[in-house]
Amino acid sequence: MHELINKIADSYNPAYGLDRTVDTSDESVGSRLKKRLFTPVLAPIIKNRWLAIMLSAFGFLQLLLVAAGLTGWQCPIHGALGILCPGCGMTRALTLLLTGHWQMAVQTHAFAPLVLVSFILTVVSAVLPPSDLEKFAGRVAWLERKSGFAVILLMAMLTYWLLRVFEII
Repeated sequence: MHELINKIADSYNPAYGLDRTVDTSDESVGSRLKKRLFTPVLAPIIKNRWLAIMLSAFGFLQLLLVAAGLTGWQCPIHGALGILCPGCGMTRALTLLLTGHWQMAVQTHAFAPLVLVSFILTVVSAVLPPSDLEKFAGRVAWLERKSGFAVILLMAMLTYWLLRVFEII
């Protein structure tokens, strides 16, 4: 009876008839966690030309509006909840960086130089020829997998945000 129930259940399984061998590799929990945490984040963005073009265009538009003294895209988190988001002040800081006021920019948002580098990488990827874009994205992906800088940057930015929210810095 038990075998009959298993056969009926297997027939409704989308993987019916497929090889059901279980991966018993000696991959440790730490190496699986490292593989997940060190998954490239920036490389897939810069590899997608249309996404890179759209992000670059919106970034330029936002920076131009703020540099001209006009109201750019307002922070939805600050507008809805009244608290700072992890990126609050980033546009002002990037505008200060681009106008040469490095100290004021870093005081406004400490991660502005890193975001500027990411923005430049996105702009470069939007104009690269397809063959060079593939190589460029591959190198960025390799760097992300080896260093895990996306995870490190995310954790540092969240820590910085919490310190700002609780007015410690």
